Amino acid sequence: MVREPEWAARMNSRSCRRWAAGVLFVGYVALYVALDRLSFIEAQHGIGITPWNPTAGLALALLIIKGPRWASAVFAAELLSGATLPGITIPPAPVFVAAIVVTGGYTAAVAILRRIGFERRLRRFSDVVLLLLVTVIGAGLVAGGFVATYAAAGVVPWGSFPDTMFHFWIGDAIGIVLFAPPLLILNRSLEHFAPAERKRRWLQLLEIGGQAASILAALALVFSRVGGDSPIGLFYALFLPVIWIATRGGLTAACWALLAIQLGLIAGLQLEDHWGATLRAFQLLMLALAVTGLMLGAVVSERLRLSRVLAESESRLRAVLNTARDGVLTIDARGRIQSINPAVERLFGLPDHLLIGRDVHDIVDGVPGLPARMSRITCPQATETTAWELDARSANGKVFPIELSIGRCDPPGLEQYTLVIRDITLRRDSETRAREHQAELAHVSRVSLAGEMAAALAHELSQPLTAIAAYGRGCLRLLAGPAPEVASLHEGVSEVVQQADRAGDVLGRLREFVSGGAYRRALVDVAPVIDAALGLARIEARHNVVEIEARIEPDLPPVFADHIQIEQVLLNLLRNAMDAIVTADSHQRSIVLEARRKSVRAVEISVADSGPGVADEVVGRLFEPFVSTKPNGMGMGLTISRSIVKWHGGSLRVAQSVGSGAIFAFDLPIDGPEASRYAG
Repeated sequence: MVREPEWAARMNSRSCRRWAAGVLFVGYVALYVALDRLSFIEAQHGIGITPWNPTAGLALALLIIKGPRWASAVFAAELLSGATLPGITIPPAPVFVAAIVVTGGYTAAVAILRRIGFERRLRRFSDVVLLLLVTVIGAGLVAGGFVATYAAAGVVPWGSFPDTMFHFWIGDAIGIVLFAPPLLILNRSLEHFAPAERKRRWLQLLEIGGQAASILAALALVFSRVGGDSPIGLFYALFLPVIWIATRGGLTAACWALLAIQLGLIAGLQLEDHWGATLRAFQLLMLALAVTGLMLGAVVSERLRLSRVLAESESRLRAVLNTARDGVLTIDARGRIQSINPAVERLFGLPDHLLIGRDVHDIVDGVPGLPARMSRITCPQATETTAWELDARSANGKVFPIELSIGRCDPPGLEQYTLVIRDITLRRDSETRAREHQAELAHVSRVSLAGEMAAALAHELSQPLTAIAAYGRGCLRLLAGPAPEVASLHEGVSEVVQQADRAGDVLGRLREFVSGGAYRRALVDVAPVIDAALGLARIEARHNVVEIEARIEPDLPPVFADHIQIEQVLLNLLRNAMDAIVTADSHQRSIVLEARRKSVRAVEISVADSGPGVADEVVGRLFEPFVSTKPNGMGMGLTISRSIVKWHGGSLRVAQSVGSGAIFAFDLPIDGPEASRYAG
């Protein structure tokens, strides 16, 4: 299948749009002229000054829907209508000028509507008010310019200018009020409702039939002889069906009812030939009826729309509360439970009818005088969140920890509080496991530190041992002599005992520092080990406003290691990085922990910080015991970490020390021949 080129598709689409616009242009002009001829009744001076001008509503609706760029269509339609008036010949100049006046006036009115926030869908009461005010005032200005044009051409006598302009103004205003709103409502997107039940549809049809019958009855009453020869006497009977229809169906129903009434009045007046004496009164009463119906319908439609919005909002809120994992309940000023969500039922193991009405203290412990405490909270919109960690009791008597958040929001005339209850049992268990894990890390740290201290304190132990040996040999020589000196022997033995006690003290301190434990090495995944270390370090990082980013290469193979020891190494490196950043007060406060595949037999883990780096004169001695760049450091952290990594078959090194912070990296063996060397 050959695909159409993109430029050809654009050309076809543009051609279709032009064709559709041309059809709309021609259709609008034809409809305009047809409506103008159908409403050409009792025309004054032989021109388009009639009891109502639906063409004004048609033109205004087109300009509102399609925009001012369609003013050319309005101008063409008005020009053609004015040039083909039946029974009178008018020079082209006033027809041309009158078409400009009508087009310019209503285009300006639409431009003003757009500028002041008018919404063409007529969903708000304010939109209907703006449409009526602007268009009725605009119709008055258009009427003045239109009649003045024909008066200047001699078609309309200047003496009848005020009366003619008034009739034209009211006729255009009625046409706009009755014809523009229905067209705008038809143009807007129809809302989709669920299909009504058959019984309900029949009831709606019966109501619509009754409303139509009420319109016919009111029209029949108006044109009956009960009120005299003039139909104006009983005109107010038409307000009753309009009010009924507007209050039941809103703006849309009111528009169609008013249009039907207008057509019925035109037909009745035409058949009974009552135009002469009732034209002005009819126009004013019809305008009053149309404005009343539209305003009432707009109020009802907006109320119905707001009711639907409120119902949808309540439905969404109900769905959120029903699916929330936290319990949400409301209480009154006395602490009585008023409403709950399903999560509260699950938390306490009780159905809603057994919880609603109970005192909240029956299920929540530890908050005596709860409403008094909550009265200090102004409303839920407050930026400060009030929360407590308390104990709650379920239906079976089990006590479990909760986090209670409280907010106050009072409906009119009431005092209410909203309580959000979160079960924090899992969080408490996690905190307990974290403390146990941290204690295990501390134990590993002590064991590792003891090993380094043993090497570092060897010279301390060697001194008393050397002295003991020397004094012991001296005592032996004295004993081998012919006459041993008791005083010298006593002094030598005393020194031996003293040096032995010194060595014992050193060993005793070391024994107190270390309390058992053994290294256990196994295949472990790198990512969980890093996550565990980050979980311990991020608390301190948040306190020091330091950001830690982990970059773990996907699909890393497992390494052969003791995860507790590796966590200790990572924790030491992360804390050193944070200390470097905080001490130097670096502008950029970030740490990047990265794990990647170094080779087929090793995984490399690095910790990079944005601190000042390590000075060149310290780099060479950085891993020696008791060498530290911190003011109060012991100088054992990196030494311990290097020993742990070395014991795993890797090496801890400084990859970068000056310029853009420090980078410490080490590698761990992957399962295989390299790892099997350290399995024993």
